[in-house]
Amino acid sequence: MYSGERKSIAYVLGLYLSSTLLLIITLFAGYYFYEQDQLMHDEKEILKSYAAKVEEKLSLLHEENGEKLQYPRFENFKSAIYDIDNNLLFSTLDEDIKNLGDNFFTKNSKSYLISPLSPYYMGAAYIVVQKETKDIDILSDLIYIAVIVVFITIITSFFLVNLVLKPIRENIKLLDNFIKDTTHELNTPITAILTNIETIDSSNCDEKTLRKLERIKIASMSISNLYEDLVYLLLNHKTSLQNIDLDLSQIVLQRVEYFVNMANMKKIEFILDIKEDVHFTADRQKMERLIDNILSNAIKYTNKSTKIRITLDEAHLSIEDEGRGMSKEELEKIFTRYIRFDKSQGGFGIGYSIVKSITQEYQMKIDIDSKPNIGTKVTLSW
Repeated sequence: MYSGERKSIAYVLGLYLSSTLLLIITLFAGYYFYEQDQLMHDEKEILKSYAAKVEEKLSLLHEENGEKLQYPRFENFKSAIYDIDNNLLFSTLDEDIKNLGDNFFTKNSKSYLISPLSPYYMGAAYIVVQKETKDIDILSDLIYIAVIVVFITIITSFFLVNLVLKPIRENIKLLDNFIKDTTHELNTPITAILTNIETIDSSNCDEKTLRKLERIKIASMSISNLYEDLVYLLLNHKTSLQNIDLDLSQIVLQRVEYFVNMANMKKIEFILDIKEDVHFTADRQKMERLIDNILSNAIKYTNKSTKIRITLDEAHLSIEDEGRGMSKEELEKIFTRYIRFDKSQGGFGIGYSIVKSITQEYQMKIDIDSKPNIGTKVTLSW
């Protein structure tokens, strides 16, 4: 799976799951508050029936009108009566009610209903009834349902993402096959061109012909370098690994020599500060790919009649040009495969992607310092 695919799946899953979770939370919150309102309505109806029982008992006491009257008591609720001036006459409540303006309210896990009384039995104008409030015990069920819904959503989202990415994967596969076939066909003519150029006796050629041959050689080298990058890329960086002790100083000098003709075409001068006998354990081909990509980019994107400074010591390799440079936004995307900031220079935009993979493989640190219209400095540390 490509890193781009992983990012696409992550973005789609994030968007899909966040929107689904938002919908679930909205629905569950609405359901929770609906249940709460329904519970309050049921509580109120129960308290009304309790108030009717108290009123019935008070009516019987009022008719008896005996010397000893006992205020009615009930097992499942408590009550109190107040006169027209809100003075307490009698109460079995847990606390005194100061404000009789609210018809129904809850306080300290208890529900209260204030009901007017007419006629005024026993001098009472208001009945207050109290009961324990029933808890809403649906939160755990909602959480359980939410977990199931989220799990199902994750499964379906993976299915949908794969369904959406299927045609993209097929197109990428076709493109990869095309590049593989093209790369395979390029090898023979490139080798033939470079071999034949080397065998030409330049002493028998005039200056004009020599310039043409030089251009052909440089163009062939560019194609050859691109071919090596494509081979490395198409093999998914799984080329045979032969880590040996390398004389990095000699390799850098050889790669500079390889690009001299290309640099001369733009009148670019190499300024070398290369310490001798710098050694590094790695695969030679991969180190050449690493250096070649940084050097070719420096030549490609630098201005004519400028300098490229190459510095090597025991722990660092830096290549600095005086080219177009890159903006902060471009630097953030520099290692993304197939990204090209200057399409006039050609290429596939795979150079720095390869550089990144090799530096990660050998645990190198890569720093790129670049400023537009000033230049770029690439530093490798190990």
